[in-house]
Amino acid sequence: LVPALVAVVSSDSGEARVKALGTLWNLSLRHENIDYLVCCHGMSVVLAALQLSPKGSDSFKTSLTVLMVSGRILSAARDLFVAGGVEIISPLLDGGGVDGIKAAIILSFLLGKEESRGTQLSLLESKPQLTDLLESIFNNTVNGLGGDGYEFGNFDLVVIVAAIASMAVSDNNKAILSQRPTILLCLFQVLSLFLDDSPPIPYRGTGNSYGVGGGGQDIESAESAIESLQLLSFVYENDSDLRQHYKEIGVDVLFSMKRIMTHPKLSNNAKQGAQYLRNRLEEKTVPLPTVETAIPSVVEHKKHLMLSYAWGCKKELVISLQEKLTSFGVEVWRDETGSSLLSKMQGATDDIMAKAIELSHTVVVCVSPHYKASANCRQEGKYTNAMYKKGQLNIIYVMMDGDYHKSVDGWLGLMLGDSLWYALWDAQQVIQTASDIAAAVTANHTAKDDSLRPAVGSPVTLVQPSGHSSPATDPHYPHYDDAWIILTDPSKASDPEGLMTLFSKLGLSKASELVDCDEEIWNDLASYLKPIPKRALLRILARKNPEK
Repeated sequence: LVPALVAVVSSDSGEARVKALGTLWNLSLRHENIDYLVCCHGMSVVLAALQLSPKGSDSFKTSLTVLMVSGRILSAARDLFVAGGVEIISPLLDGGGVDGIKAAIILSFLLGKEESRGTQLSLLESKPQLTDLLESIFNNTVNGLGGDGYEFGNFDLVVIVAAIASMAVSDNNKAILSQRPTILLCLFQVLSLFLDDSPPIPYRGTGNSYGVGGGGQDIESAESAIESLQLLSFVYENDSDLRQHYKEIGVDVLFSMKRIMTHPKLSNNAKQGAQYLRNRLEEKTVPLPTVETAIPSVVEHKKHLMLSYAWGCKKELVISLQEKLTSFGVEVWRDETGSSLLSKMQGATDDIMAKAIELSHTVVVCVSPHYKASANCRQEGKYTNAMYKKGQLNIIYVMMDGDYHKSVDGWLGLMLGDSLWYALWDAQQVIQTASDIAAAVTANHTAKDDSLRPAVGSPVTLVQPSGHSSPATDPHYPHYDDAWIILTDPSKASDPEGLMTLFSKLGLSKASELVDCDEEIWNDLASYLKPIPKRALLRILARKNPEK
């Protein structure tokens, strides 16, 4: 059906196009239908129809509505962005009215997640009036006051809540949204309508026969509302400030979160978000409980590697990475499979996530726009980073998008900093990246515990990627793992970027390759280090290989 409708939109310019667009609008209210629209290049076709239609015509208005409703799904937003959607939609903002509002919501899906950088402002900073308009539309929609008699007519609830969730990813936007009590009250009202199994909010006057949305069957709006509330809560680092903020608004957040955590229709991600808020409001430390009290039988030195990733970004590559690491002898925990130390994600998901991190010697963070945009990934990442700063685990970053490393910003950019990362945006990179991670894990193990270091000539029992010679098992090669740890720790470098460039120039990617470095290369490598790490590196060199 969808390809047939797209064909009509592409070839017809009359009433048939308007009817086809109207049907696409209705279909797009169910997010799974948008996948079909993306598969047949529907976003670019509808965008072209918008350009070809006279402003104010039914074809123009309905095209804009389809782009707005569909744009809430990331794959559709990406296609729209690539097709030049920002350049085509942006001028409509200045026209105001309903078209201006719809254009603003579309741009929230395309640009709403972006932070301020230099002279560039976030979406709500650059368009201050947009917050007022969103607040008005949200309030009228959730209270059934849209339609006839309201200047902006009817809007679909799921679109408005999704737009707020998208914008709340940006720290700059969330600071603005969190100070709007009406927006917060409307988010809680969406949850109340869902939890009370209310009927959908009706349209007033002409419009979509399915209703505005909301109520007990609107799972998508409810989950977007939970995500929005979790993201907005990050404005308050102090839990007592968050509790005071909700108290001033006058809503019983704690009761709602408890109901959400046991609701059979909601996803684990939504329940995890609710549990996060509940823990903060109940004055409990997040995450809970500690490993010592939760798993007393675990041997202290026995740990696993954890894969921290967003489901929406190349999940199949993460699964392949897990399989390859496991074949190399690495104990891996992933949310869907668990490990020998801990079960998969189930039940009290917040507790399981905390335990998974606390039982990790290494957490592999899969960096992507999806990861940054996810409230749960942010919670996971920040707790991982806190554990790393305490020296309780190591973090390895893999990049899931070939271009994203140039623009990682916000909380994730702060966490990543100048750290080295491995590539994992293509299936061909899985084996090499898994080998490099396995080697890094071995290096960290051997550096921290000499009892784990294999004897010269003995088989390696920790991790040994196939196809790589091992300095640890060959008596003719000195063991350079401790030198490798210094060279790959960004905090030891005076110029991390310059050191990375030199690594690339030399083709240096693992510890065993250091054996081929002559005195000139060693001095070049050392020149990028801070004074103390530089001395440590040269001392290791002298001890391992005195003739160099």
